[in-house]
Amino acid sequence: MAGFRIGIVGCGLIGRQYAQRLERLGAQVVAVADPLLGRARQVAGICGAASYSDAQELLAVETIELLCVCSPTPFHYEAVLAAARHGCHIFCEKPLAENLGQAREMCQAAREAGVMMGMGFKMRFEAVFARAKAMIVAGEIGQPLYSIFSYFQQVPPPERIWYTDFGTTRDNVVHAIDLSNWLLDRRPVQVRARLDNRLGFKGEDKVFLQVAYADGALASIHGGWVGGDYPKVAGSDDILFQIVGEAGYVAGDRAGHLLAATRRGIERSAVDPVDSFSAELGAFLNALRLGQPPPVPAAAGLVAQAVIEAAFESNRRAAAISIDPQALSV
Repeated sequence: MAGFRIGIVGCGLIGRQYAQRLERLGAQVVAVADPLLGRARQVAGICGAASYSDAQELLAVETIELLCVCSPTPFHYEAVLAAARHGCHIFCEKPLAENLGQAREMCQAAREAGVMMGMGFKMRFEAVFARAKAMIVAGEIGQPLYSIFSYFQQVPPPERIWYTDFGTTRDNVVHAIDLSNWLLDRRPVQVRARLDNRLGFKGEDKVFLQVAYADGALASIHGGWVGGDYPKVAGSDDILFQIVGEAGYVAGDRAGHLLAATRRGIERSAVDPVDSFSAELGAFLNALRLGQPPPVPAAAGLVAQAVIEAAFESNRRAAAISIDPQALSV
């Protein structure tokens, strides 16, 4: 994986994870940036990189071929546009942007600059979801028609507390939205949503979505944050899902337990976990090296952003909101 000069913007929890995984992959991280320079220097120490205060400074000084954008979402827009201006490939954490307009500008900037832009939807690489996708592609449940996701987590820890202003839809539920889009493999056309605020934060802490797709497929997605006296719910214990097809279904949990109903009958299995951060970064670097399309393209972030924007509008108007197909392309 050596050869690309990589920069990381945002040196919080996710930026640190990226630095560690890229180091293990043998990638060349030469610079990191964060407004908190002490934090940037800590992450820089993982990989022997230089440290800067922001993406613009990093890109002005260093020759970077790939910028990993791991900063809080409100800072993605400027970092991605700066990378595109410098002709730098981009790997951006979820969600792509604060809103659909920004997301479209970001995708267009990367396309016009001729650089590859990939999305950090790491759950696609988690073993249980990858196995479910493989079963669907192999036709084991027939044409997928319905998806059901339940995704509840603890309130974000103090170092990520800004997410409580940003809201759970764009923090954690965006993963379930992307998984549904990916597993059903259809264009979302309409969203009906209810967003609740029961914990007193600025942003919503519960979300209930019904997403209609082209050709009649339908998703039910609900999730958010739990607090108070709930037991610890995080990581592998936070998602339950079921994908129902014309000839069977596959269901499971994020911990790796699968239940499949197919023509062979009922089958239960356990899937060994993988390091999804390493898997997604390795896959992107390999695609970049081979000149292939990114495994999770920026378009996936754009589609998820369109669903989120429709969800906010649906909640405001207490009505179903259609998604303009033109909004899903640049």
